[in-house]
Amino acid sequence: MIVGSALAGAAAAAYGELVLDISVPRASLAQIHVINVPVAIPTADLYRAFEARKKKYGPDSETVLTTEPPRLITTVSGKVVEQAWPPTEFGGAAGLFVVGRPGRLESTFPFNINPRYAPALGIAGRQPLEYFRRQFGSEFPSSYFYFDDRQAVVDRCVVLSAADLGWLGRLLRFRTGTFCVELWKGASPGSMLVGVALAKGDPWMRPFSRRVCRWLTTVALARVAGSDGQAPPDYAGCVLVDRPDRRGAAQTLDSHVYEVRGDGGLAYILPPRR
Repeated sequence: MIVGSALAGAAAAAYGELVLDISVPRASLAQIHVINVPVAIPTADLYRAFEARKKKYGPDSETVLTTEPPRLITTVSGKVVEQAWPPTEFGGAAGLFVVGRPGRLESTFPFNINPRYAPALGIAGRQPLEYFRRQFGSEFPSSYFYFDDRQAVVDRCVVLSAADLGWLGRLLRFRTGTFCVELWKGASPGSMLVGVALAKGDPWMRPFSRRVCRWLTTVALARVAGSDGQAPPDYAGCVLVDRPDRRGAAQTLDSHVYEVRGDGGLAYILPPRR
């Protein structure tokens, strides 16, 4: 019984540290966020799919791509002979983090990051405010969209690769991650490091996403500090995508938000209750 109790205690401690990340302090702040994960259809892969179906069904066949929902539909003499998902890949992540005191969430950080490509600097990642209104207007109160494009600016970015992360990067099958400092110049001005990271550690990785995100965010913060010597951002948000090339992309990510303390340490900001 003593051995069993000791093992149970060790398991509980490991769960708390590796899954719940309980050693990290909790911030007395609140946050809400919404994230959209668009799916991209690579042109070269799409043409290969067209050619494969032409070879399979003959020269009289025709294959078209529909978008809602995405489908490759092949017909012969007007009769549908095959329907299939088109080849897709992760198309980036776009959304809003809103952070502040409970009951007073004012610092708004829109982002649009695809870590497979060089990030665009400037106004809201060069994504117009109307994009965010159109994508998230039904999920967020309209008050969060009462700002000018010039109030949300992408300031600087760093890119992480598997080589930057050592053995743990190899264990996670880490692909790439881009972390950008977003500046909010509206009510309650502030800054936030927002990162989107791709890995292929599925299926075991997801339960540890909170710990993994803290580790990635810490590395990215050090890189940002080393690149310009400026003060650290006020907040940090990590979007971890563990199945970037699968269908149902919105269900392939976890996100975590932190307050960045003066000493560079992180304090976890709890997500809103559902």
